Amino acid sequence: MTIYAPRVLAAVLVSLFLASAATAQTAAPTGGVTVEGVVFEKEAQVAGTALKLNGAGVRSKFVFKVYAAGLYLAAPARTPAEVYATKGPKRLKVSFVREIDATTLGKTMSQVMSDNLPREQFGKCIPGLIKLGELFADKKKMGVGEMFTVDEIPAKATVISINNKVAAEISEPEFFACLMYNYFGERPADAKLKLALLGGP
Repeated sequence: MTIYAPRVLAAVLVSLFLASAATAQTAAPTGGVTVEGVVFEKEAQVAGTALKLNGAGVRSKFVFKVYAAGLYLAAPARTPAEVYATKGPKRLKVSFVREIDATTLGKTMSQVMSDNLPREQFGKCIPGLIKLGELFADKKKMGVGEMFTVDEIPAKATVISINNKVAAEISEPEFFACLMYNYFGERPADAKLKLALLGGP
């Protein structure tokens, strides 16, 4: 049995913690990436348009990994402004690696958007946020392996699907952009996830 001096032991524990907190991202056979066991395909079809995976990463809260997320766009975007300005359909895919209370998820997303959006812009998104909150309240929990997608289909709606089944359509044209502030605002839910969705490390 190896006995470590206190300083050495502390260094070992820190290195183990950092290793466990790192995001496991590997290449997938499809040409996409695998994040925490969740496969993000290289391409996704939304409203007849082929979108490419812009970036993928993990949402962590404290030391816990909550979900993996991937962003699909028609053209690469490396800044939040480019994400907002990208034309055509868009998709956000979220898959859970930890069971969570769905109602809390909805409230947290709404709070982060409120913290990042100007009051007038946030006000236009309230009807959609109410519908999103009701959707998560009805679901109650999101279990490990469950997922949802949010698709922006210009001139139609934002379509939310849970486990590949359409759950809601939100008609407010501003809603998808509002939702993106949860990830790309000045005070995002997770700064590391923000960087990853923009194609960073």
